[in-house]
Amino acid sequence: MAQIISMGIKLIRISKCNPFLLEISDNAGISWQIRFNGSTEVGEFWDIFRRGETIYATTSKGRFRSVDSGSYWMQI
Repeated sequence: MAQIISMGIKLIRISKCNPFLLEISDNAGISWQIRFNGSTEVGEFWDIFRRGETIYATTSKGRFRSVDSGSYWMQI
């Protein structure tokens, strides 16, 4: 299960404290900010991976994809 993915210098991870949240780092992991605040529609993140510029996630509510570095998720 991937907990963190790299998009160049950007890193995106499932929050260590709350698996409903995604966090992003623009400085190679020195500091982190919340990227996705979670929602009942998306659920708890179990796995994330990327293919090109698209991020895919397996969650407690199904499979999702994001084309904007994890801010918005669409069910697939």
